[in-house]
Amino acid sequence: MGATNCPETPRQRMISMMYLVLTAMLALNVSKDILDAFVVVNEAMEQTTMNFNSKVNQSYALFDAAETTEPEKVKPYNDKAKQIRTISNDFVSYIEQIKWELDSLVDNITTEEAKTKTLDEMESKDNYSKPSKYFMGIVEGSGKAHEMHKKILQYKDDIQKIVDDDAYEIPMGLNTEGPFKNNDGQEESWEKHNFDRTVSAACYTLLNKLIGETRNMEFEVVNYLYSAIDAGSHKFNQVGAKVIPNSRIVFSGDSYEADIIVAAYDDRQNITAYWQMGRDTVSENAIDNLNVIEGVNGIAQLRIPTSGVGEQKYAGMIKLVGPDGKDQYYNFRSSYTVTKPSAAVAAEKMNVFYAGIPNPVSIAAPVAPEQLRISWGGATATSLGGGRYDVTVPAALAGKEITVSVSADMGSGKSQNMGQTSFRVKSVPEPTVFLGANILGGRQPKEIILANPLVTARMSPDFNYELRWSILSYKMTFVVNGVEDPPVNITGPHFTDQVKARIRSAAVGTLIEISDVRIQSIAGTRNIQKTLTIRIR
Repeated sequence: MGATNCPETPRQRMISMMYLVLTAMLALNVSKDILDAFVVVNEAMEQTTMNFNSKVNQSYALFDAAETTEPEKVKPYNDKAKQIRTISNDFVSYIEQIKWELDSLVDNITTEEAKTKTLDEMESKDNYSKPSKYFMGIVEGSGKAHEMHKKILQYKDDIQKIVDDDAYEIPMGLNTEGPFKNNDGQEESWEKHNFDRTVSAACYTLLNKLIGETRNMEFEVVNYLYSAIDAGSHKFNQVGAKVIPNSRIVFSGDSYEADIIVAAYDDRQNITAYWQMGRDTVSENAIDNLNVIEGVNGIAQLRIPTSGVGEQKYAGMIKLVGPDGKDQYYNFRSSYTVTKPSAAVAAEKMNVFYAGIPNPVSIAAPVAPEQLRISWGGATATSLGGGRYDVTVPAALAGKEITVSVSADMGSGKSQNMGQTSFRVKSVPEPTVFLGANILGGRQPKEIILANPLVTARMSPDFNYELRWSILSYKMTFVVNGVEDPPVNITGPHFTDQVKARIRSAAVGTLIEISDVRIQSIAGTRNIQKTLTIRIR
């Protein structure tokens, strides 16, 4: 706000003109009428100062009210306004003290007495020798006027520093630079022009003029600071309602939550958006590596092709041209969840876990697998990735039922129940014992028996788990004509040489009984009670 934007009011111009006329008349004759005229001008100046005081106090009140509603935005400017108030009050108090010292000097009274008097009550209004000595000093540069000159320059410099804006110009008033000219047209200093051989009434009036100009300057500066609060804010010409959901996924039984706001934007400015996947934040330094969206009518539309599943996050920033013509950047970030289109089909009456072995389980939910929280109901599970698990139930739970519960971590400490499923726990069925790979007994030639010299055990084809059994031991008994030979104990699956020799020498019709088969797998160790019987033909 330059000086050209703060012209003097008609009232101020009138007062200034009256002061110049009265000062000129003093050079001719200082009559009582002239002195009385100074009293009138002084009273007008004091009234003007009171008006400025009232206005500037209203400005400070506006600042305080604005800071209450928008503290972060207003406080920096209000703090500056408070500094302006402090230095202005200090400077006005300094000038007031000079007025009292002047009255005390010319009327030979104390400064405390002078504080209670007006210019109209001053007895020595026409005295110019004492004021001249007081303001100009005996030695050049030592008088009070020279001190005031420095104070005025310091006050204006302090204002400039507080406003802290190179483009700001101090408002009109408190001019000490001139040029000032005497009656002969020669230039002279501010001090000599105003206070050298000037009567006390004129000096007193001039001091009140300085106070009025100070309050006027204070008022203009504070108003400038108040207007600067929104000077850097964007101007929007469109307003619309926007719905911002708290979650991009809503489950049955849960509540849909969203913030409904009024959003303002400027459709006259085509914004530019920069973004990148997998980021929590971006900076202006990385702008060349970001994806770019050119907005239309103040809106940039983001379209991200999806790939993979799970939570996807992205971050970016919007570039706007600020009121000062400079680029301004505003950061944003968000996330969403990608799931595969799928349908789950389950036979509800066949939910079975077999104790002691890994049971393959897949859990699909419309959230990323890493967000799932699973309670296995007493079983243990090994994650295979991608929502697949191997679940192992202790043998002690065979014949019982367990419940698997699934929930999802939705962030911000919120957990969403995804459901539960109960499973019956069964013992692993007994495998079938074979001679060789697939001989289940019956009449067999010696050559076939000797070509398959081992015992094996495997699960029924209806058992859809990979479960392999090892043969630990078994007994083999030969029965000839109803008479049993002593049983032969065999360790491991293969026939001993003794057993092979006995088979070669056996007569047709001899029975071979394989019993007490002991087997082992990840499901544990068990004994097969069923006997495998083979008759030699």
